[in-house]
Amino acid sequence: MTWFPDEHSCRVWGGPAFRFPFTPETFLKDSKLAEFPSYVLLRDPAELCAFGQFYLRAGRCHLGRLAVAPTQRGRGIGTQLIRMLVREGTKTLGVTESSLFVHITNTSAMALYQRLGFKCATYPEPDLMLPNSYYMIAS
Repeated sequence: MTWFPDEHSCRVWGGPAFRFPFTPETFLKDSKLAEFPSYVLLRDPAELCAFGQFYLRAGRCHLGRLAVAPTQRGRGIGTQLIRMLVREGTKTLGVTESSLFVHITNTSAMALYQRLGFKCATYPEPDLMLPNSYYMIAS
């Protein structure tokens, strides 16, 4: 929860419906930990380095709530997280493509996703498009 100290960072990560300010209870509920496969990367058992989820959306393995600890950014952990989620998610869901949304202000994440082969695309369900976001897909 400390990775998201203000409303903007919380919404960039969790989406427009994520409540802020949050409590431990609302954070847990809005993170959808009980609904979606959720994964973490640990440095050791006590240090959380990254978090992400996947689920089936529009026929693709959709990655969501991707985050790298502020102290760990710029070390390749985001690349490890995305590759692991794509590998596990496409296998588990039986699909060949992945997708994600990225907030238009999150230029460092956008650059990472492009390096990993994600390209901007038109979202197939326009009514469900996240505001101020790009939809990206990769094979």
